[in-house]
Amino acid sequence: MKNRQILFPTDFSESSLNCLNAVLPFIIEGDNKLTIVHGAQRERKSLAADKVAIEETFQAFVSLCPLLEEANYEWRWEFMGSKEYILQESDKVDCDLIIMSTKGAKGLDRLWGSRTESVVRDALVPVIVFPSGAEFKGISKIILAVDYTEIPKDHRLYPLLHLADHLKTEIDVLTVNRKESDLSRQEKRNRKLLKYKLESFPHRFSHHFESEVGKGLVEYAQLNEASLLAIMPHDYHFIEQVFHESVSRKMIYESPIPLLILS
Repeated sequence: MKNRQILFPTDFSESSLNCLNAVLPFIIEGDNKLTIVHGAQRERKSLAADKVAIEETFQAFVSLCPLLEEANYEWRWEFMGSKEYILQESDKVDCDLIIMSTKGAKGLDRLWGSRTESVVRDALVPVIVFPSGAEFKGISKIILAVDYTEIPKDHRLYPLLHLADHLKTEIDVLTVNRKESDLSRQEKRNRKLLKYKLESFPHRFSHHFESEVGKGLVEYAQLNEASLLAIMPHDYHFIEQVFHESVSRKMIYESPIPLLILS
């Protein structure tokens, strides 16, 4: 990603800190602008004391991110619900991408019923979700999970194509648990349309078989050393369908591979 404005929500947690340190080289290398945001809650009787506490907490957070000195970034916060503030800032016309962390395996249920879930559901821009403990050493290969039930729209593919073009990264288009013979003629037509949209980028089409779709996505990504697993749902219910099984959700949440949700 190059010359983009990236929104990074933080709750000052360890997972948020680790995520920011992991992605800062990528943000700096692409000459991207970073906006760090925090939806704060009132905790003291004094408004002034709350403001001071938040600024002090942020400064302590920044001190643990030495690469921020090289980044083009700004810091914003308001007394507002976390989700509402994230969406307020990401809805601004200059925001291109949200990067946010999730908390460890015990936070599995929180992914699809908490701040992260609600941001993914309602955001107008793509969201990169970093599970706690995810390894990130740059992006060399991207898996794009598809089901071919509809024609992929250009505006949703564009962030992925921009990323692939900037990083000269291969896109591996993956279908799980569906043979060639299982596709309808319309789905085959949609697959060809996707092929035409990708013709200027290194890509291939692949299949993988596993009893659970979510587990299969992660398994294939790990076997092929993918750096990012991209999902382009036709609506949010597709995400719920893919990751509804408890084992699949656990695999996704504990995966070392970050997720890119294309809105």
